[in-house]
Amino acid sequence: MRTRSNWLLALVLAVLLSPQTSRAEETVGGKIEAGVYGQDIGKNGTRVSEYSRLGDGNTSPGYGIFDFHGATPTSAADISIDILGADDPNVEVKFDFNRILRVDADYSAFKHQLGHDRIDYMNAAVPGANLFASGNPGAPVSIDAAGVPTAGTSIWSLGTSPDEELNPNNIPAYIGKDASGNWYATNLAALPPSIAGQTVAWQQVGRASVYGEDFAKDQVFEITRKEAKANADLTLPFLPNVTFHAGVRNERREGTEQSIGMSKCTACHVTGGSREVAEQTDEFNVGATGRFGLLTVDYNYKNSEFRENAAAPTRVYDPALAPSPATPYTPGNAVFDNRLLYDYEDGALVYDQTPDSKKQSHVLKARMDFANDTSLIGSFVNSDTKSRKQGEAGIWNIADQELKSTYDGYGFRLASKVTDSVKVLLHGKLEQVETDDSVITFFPMGTTAQPNLGGGTLPASITNTYESVESRDVVTLGADAVWRLARKSTLRLGYEYKADDRDSEHYGKTTKQTADAILKTVLGKNVTFRAGYTYQNIDDPFMHENAAGYIDPITGLPYTNDPTVNVIGNGPLYGTAFYDLRQTDLSNQPENVHEGKVSSTWSPVANFSTTAAIRYRNEENELDRSEWQQETLSPSLSFWYAPAQKLNLTFAYNYLGQRAESRFCQGWYDG
Repeated sequence: MRTRSNWLLALVLAVLLSPQTSRAEETVGGKIEAGVYGQDIGKNGTRVSEYSRLGDGNTSPGYGIFDFHGATPTSAADISIDILGADDPNVEVKFDFNRILRVDADYSAFKHQLGHDRIDYMNAAVPGANLFASGNPGAPVSIDAAGVPTAGTSIWSLGTSPDEELNPNNIPAYIGKDASGNWYATNLAALPPSIAGQTVAWQQVGRASVYGEDFAKDQVFEITRKEAKANADLTLPFLPNVTFHAGVRNERREGTEQSIGMSKCTACHVTGGSREVAEQTDEFNVGATGRFGLLTVDYNYKNSEFRENAAAPTRVYDPALAPSPATPYTPGNAVFDNRLLYDYEDGALVYDQTPDSKKQSHVLKARMDFANDTSLIGSFVNSDTKSRKQGEAGIWNIADQELKSTYDGYGFRLASKVTDSVKVLLHGKLEQVETDDSVITFFPMGTTAQPNLGGGTLPASITNTYESVESRDVVTLGADAVWRLARKSTLRLGYEYKADDRDSEHYGKTTKQTADAILKTVLGKNVTFRAGYTYQNIDDPFMHENAAGYIDPITGLPYTNDPTVNVIGNGPLYGTAFYDLRQTDLSNQPENVHEGKVSSTWSPVANFSTTAAIRYRNEENELDRSEWQQETLSPSLSFWYAPAQKLNLTFAYNYLGQRAESRFCQGWYDG
């Protein structure tokens, strides 16, 4: 809750600052306001005070507002300064010289309170077997090569269920289960097919499957944004139909934000750290607007440059693990065809970089007005973006360190009044995006500790060309019709078709059809009502094909513990069987969306109103081997009351309920 206490000085500067004059057309005036600005936040300031200039603490700084305006027969000026505590003031300046030159400049600064992901929800998929941190949970089982118990081996009996207390540093390489339901664990490379006469089905787990750690638990993440911009319009007396425009803008973002990283091929070890931010954006634009009877033409050119002046964060990755190169079934013949590039042996590596970039754009718009309230608007947009990339010495290189992206957009909008009660709107857009493909050379790692990670068996380098996923053609066509059903009631029906045709054959083409209806009416005195419904049908939404779900090429079934076929982490073809034979598509984008909104506002008097609303949204996707559905229900209620001219009170309550269901479940994630 915020309260603003004014014990103010409201002074008219016309009395104190301006000289007396007999020319009534010359005026000077303004005001000064001072007071205390208070804020009290009970819990999370990033939720209720995300963009506050006061931060997320309980503060009561002083504030001041200074407004000044002056005018002569040929010019006018306005200056406004807003000061809050020790923060930078917000300043706005406007100047008008004889309607020939108009200048509008302002400077603003505020802090953005960022959220902090504690990463404490990722440990659910860790398989149990706490062997080393707190002692062995079961007595060692000693066996010989034939599975007969002997002494001196390192296989642990876990009983009928693995221990649940874990961290990513004490997980064994393999766990197994016999026909009686007894569990065993070991880090041995040679796995016995049986223990005490019972066959054991072994499963390689490496270490923890998913594990999260927050390395900056007590840090508050926030970004201070400062922006200075100025725009000028020039209309020459001898060219009154043309107005020239020019502007400059400088934006700076400084502070810290959370940086998320992940180690793989040992575990999905997700970590949260801190990243310094010192971004700077400089823009310059020029253009002109011409009015020629019924035709209006506008052109604008913009040049923008972005730089990140802070050093990128670094991290040391976990040691890489891979399936054993020897198994009891095919000794010395296991295959792991994934290429690993780095691990802890490479030391601190840079990650989470923000590349510098430059962008130039041209925007041309034209509007033609016809009879019968008919207008046609056309537009053309062209932009070129260049972004700097660089590789990591000894790990990977990129052939062209300056990647280019080009955007061309052509659009139109036609609005026409068909009858006194019907208005039709048509719109369309063609967009073309061309982005450079990337030619990247990788240098696989080799290690004597685990020769199956490389060890000279892989080539010294691997070069591949990656086709841009951004390159695409997008066509959008739509139509809307608005009916005036009665004096205070309107009905709007709309339809839009959008085809997103990507150059990459792997991701293909996505089409989306949207139909909606909106009704606005007045139910009674001072009561308005609005209801809307939207339906979307998406064909082939953006997805990752063959993302998961190993399917046995012989049985057509998911993986099994039968040692006669390729089992996960225990067969002769770990890499090719598990990774290359995945056949399940995954996507978090819906195929069908239903959304309904209803709201009503009651305003019995000019200084009071209340609004009640409810929103329901249903999303679903039926993938090839799984499906998911998500429902969202959100009712809200708000009150607004203004007891005085400069005092208003607002109360609002919103409830969000969301339920998601998925029939896709990967119960055991390995690697």
